[in-house]
Amino acid sequence: MYITKTLDITRKAATGNFIVKRPGLADMVLVPGDNGYEDVENFYRNLTFTAQSERERLVESGELTIPAVLSSDTAAATVEPSEPAPAPEPKEILLRGLSNMINFFSEFAFTPSFRFVNTLALHYNTPKTASDFISNYFHLMDSAYTNDVVEKMKSAEFKDIIKDIAQYGIPSATVNSRLKVYYGPAGTGKTTQAQQETENRCIVCNSSMLPSDLMEDFVFDSGNPTFNPSVLCECMEKGLPIVLDEINLLPFDSLRFLQGITDGKSSIIYKNRTINIHDGFQIIGTMNLSLGGATYGLPEPLVDRCSEIKSFTLTAEQLAAAIM
Repeated sequence: MYITKTLDITRKAATGNFIVKRPGLADMVLVPGDNGYEDVENFYRNLTFTAQSERERLVESGELTIPAVLSSDTAAATVEPSEPAPAPEPKEILLRGLSNMINFFSEFAFTPSFRFVNTLALHYNTPKTASDFISNYFHLMDSAYTNDVVEKMKSAEFKDIIKDIAQYGIPSATVNSRLKVYYGPAGTGKTTQAQQETENRCIVCNSSMLPSDLMEDFVFDSGNPTFNPSVLCECMEKGLPIVLDEINLLPFDSLRFLQGITDGKSSIIYKNRTINIHDGFQIIGTMNLSLGGATYGLPEPLVDRCSEIKSFTLTAEQLAAAIM
């Protein structure tokens, strides 16, 4: 946990050792029973769910006192083994990386999921690509911790985590493949690119659009209401991609419905009719994260199904087109 520029504390388990990093000094390792361990534990717990900027302020203002054992000029050096330790197995390295990742995100009320880890290892296995993906992931959820996560990913700790995970190799199976999200302000080209990828198949979403509006067109046949498949339903059955423009304006029930059709199911039953979902079906959601001063994020379970999240911003060339 980053506390100040001169103090960083990591804990490997809920009741385990503390590793204290301070510039210019050897790492300090505190184990249960050490002198000052309980003081450090209380200090750590008080900061666990505190934003980075607030942690620094509390310490600098004196509202929270750094335990004496951490302010000492001497540091307990890690004991070197008398014989070289055997090289860890690939699985050990992977487990170390994943355990550290869980600890890395613990202060942000976020636990990496099965889908998140698979997508990260499959497509974003360098510190730069992983950082971009995770930043977009938290932005899309409109997480209160986004800025702190972005800042913490600049650390060597994050780079080591991604290195450990990537060293094992690319996963043999793909979990997420049916959802991508492009987000950014109007005029950045996100919808244009999405329509190029889908041969202009597009549904413009709104806040009153229920799952039935997404799945069918309401028509009468001989005076009786009948099921007329929508373009979304046809894309599911034909294995084609489609754009849902302004996807984040859909009501909660519709977003929950999208979770059910982007999680890998081969078929669903809709109003007593079996609809087969073929390979190739994909939703590209486009959205402006902020509208009228309000932010409309997506629920975490839906963001978790994304195989790609791409942020679009206005470039000087695009702005020049408005003048030239």
